[in-house]
Amino acid sequence: MIPDVSVSIVTHNNEGCADDLIRDLQAQEGVAWEVFVFDNASSDATRDIVRGTNSVTLFESAENLGYSKGHNRNIRDSRSRYVLLLNPDVRFSPGMMSGLVGYLDRHPDVALAGPRILEGGDRRHFAPRHFYPGEGMVALEPGLRRSAIAWLNGCCILARRSTLCELGGFDEDYFLYQGETDLCLRARRLGFTLGWVPEVVVHHIHRQSQRDISDYEYARRLFEGSAVFWRKHYAPADMAGMAQFQMGFSRLLSLAGQALDRVSRRPPELNPERLMARRDVCRELTASNPPDGSTTRAVARIALRQVRLAAESIRQGRFPLDDY
Repeated sequence: MIPDVSVSIVTHNNEGCADDLIRDLQAQEGVAWEVFVFDNASSDATRDIVRGTNSVTLFESAENLGYSKGHNRNIRDSRSRYVLLLNPDVRFSPGMMSGLVGYLDRHPDVALAGPRILEGGDRRHFAPRHFYPGEGMVALEPGLRRSAIAWLNGCCILARRSTLCELGGFDEDYFLYQGETDLCLRARRLGFTLGWVPEVVVHHIHRQSQRDISDYEYARRLFEGSAVFWRKHYAPADMAGMAQFQMGFSRLLSLAGQALDRVSRRPPELNPERLMARRDVCRELTASNPPDGSTTRAVARIALRQVRLAAESIRQGRFPLDDY
């Protein structure tokens, strides 16, 4: 019997959350499912935990091949109508799968759908995004008041397997971050729609396989994903201008953070390691795309967009973008 859902999970040193994940999967009601786990060279007990679980197919990689390659390997072996792309560090109720499946069954025009995501220990709401990384500088789509969902949090997405096959799965140039953002954009460019199911709630514990890395390394991995997205989806001159602008902007934010340190506590956005990571990634982009006259013009256009965003912020009473 072909199941309703093929669950695709990519692990790397997730022994701290693997047991809870398996318990939540085994508690699912109302749908038939199968699970594929691609383990990226875990050095802890993750593989032992997964091996001891029925109804799970485990692929063991001797090296860390990343998020995108792991999911693509799982997707190739999936059989069901739907593929659930799932992070190992998530918790959910017994009705999670059936809620998402029911939504896609009722909405044949929607290709990928996500639940309400609560992030981290303080359970911050991560809403579906309407803008893409980099659109604070260069627009990929028109307008600053958008209703269509641009991309979904990759910790939990239910996708039609036919759509994933048509897209060729994830772009494997994305090692860890922004692969789902790219997937959503490519799906929309083929005419597919994204959906959101707020009555289904998933808690993303967050960063469980990266507990031991520095804030700098964590931020660097995030910005490296964004840099790949920029290269894929923005014109070369715009991308070079974005890197130049971000280097200058990082320096200004660093000075602002230093000034705040004298009088109060700086906000997380001004974390010095985060700013250094952004600067370093953009410096590498600049080295591979030396600036020229077109870069200067792109930086000027980006500066003008900041003026427009500031005016729109005053008009709306809030910053108009949900991604920068």
